[in-house]
Amino acid sequence: MTACSLAPLLGRLCRNAGQTEIGEFLRHELKDHFGLDPLGLRPAAMAARVIAWWTSVDPV
Repeated sequence: MTACSLAPLLGRLCRNAGQTEIGEFLRHELKDHFGLDPLGLRPAAMAARVIAWWTSVDPV
């Protein structure tokens, strides 16, 4: 993940975007921004892990 992708991802997390939206964002970034094949990189699984991490962080 690069700095240009981090702010949009964090914005989605802050507004409680769901796994589908975050997965689609990651798929788009991998395919259209980085030119990678997102299938083998499993953006939906990564979205689930990112959301799990985000919800486990203490908001204090």
